[in-house]
Amino acid sequence: MASRATEHRPGFGDLPAELTDGDLVIEVAASDGARPAPEIVQAQRLQDAIQASYRALAGPAAIEIDRVAVLEEVTRRSLSTWLKVRTTSTGGDEEASLLKFLARGTLAIIAWMDGSSTHKLADLQQALRVLAWGTSVTTSAHPVLPTSADLVGAIGAWQAAKAGLGAGYSVTISTNNGSAQLDLRKTISEPSSLLQARKLVNHSADMIFVVEMPDYQATGQWQVKHGEVRTLAYSEPGTVLDKFYRRELDIRPGDALRCRVDFETSYGPDHEVLAERYRIVEVIEVLAATRGRVEGQSAQPAAAPQPQEAAPELEPTS
Repeated sequence: MASRATEHRPGFGDLPAELTDGDLVIEVAASDGARPAPEIVQAQRLQDAIQASYRALAGPAAIEIDRVAVLEEVTRRSLSTWLKVRTTSTGGDEEASLLKFLARGTLAIIAWMDGSSTHKLADLQQALRVLAWGTSVTTSAHPVLPTSADLVGAIGAWQAAKAGLGAGYSVTISTNNGSAQLDLRKTISEPSSLLQARKLVNHSADMIFVVEMPDYQATGQWQVKHGEVRTLAYSEPGTVLDKFYRRELDIRPGDALRCRVDFETSYGPDHEVLAERYRIVEVIEVLAATRGRVEGQSAQPAAAPQPQEAAPELEPTS
């Protein structure tokens, strides 16, 4: 009786009608007879892409994605993965609206990747903005839309998943809010190139860098820290640092450089700061951390110890 019941059990293809807003099914099938059946490693890359998309779209909201079941259908040469998404920072109607936005937003990312001819992030962000304002709760909650960097990270995860499959396979993503089929022939070779940055250069700014690692390899790059930000600073020829390369100047980790720098700030299409690049054009002084001297200045002699006065003797009691 048990085996008879198993024969009539519905497959994953019948699940979309029963899915909730928090459910998602990934089906990978070998459409080409010469291709081997899909493996769990390939399905895992697709799950990673789903997670990257959901986390980029969720913003500050915490989400968890669990794998509920995996079904391998030998006759169809397919592998299906059932995922369930939960939010841990919302509840009630707000959670339902967020889950709906995450599902629809992920489908919008797929549609943009496979259907856009220009691949402009501004177009994708506009589509996500429309989706966000189309839900009942987000209209009053004003959700934080994903940054360009987060979207590019999700797109990169999709490209990695596509590269792991190639031609001869088909991938279907099914949710309660619609479904999409990946076009494995369409890829974006360099997702980072989608961040078409505008650069603003400020000249002759005085800054103090704490040296975390001197440029022992003479690459022109110094690992430094400015405030709480760790970065690389590029030294121009003709500064005091040339003496370091000639071993005429000792600079150690923890020393500080008071410099005049040109710094270059890169902005994404939504005006977010992507990176900052510093070029040291002049070193005004080197501040030694523990050796008690400044480059170009002699160390101050230690003050001579003052003689101590003798303690007065006490008179005897007798």
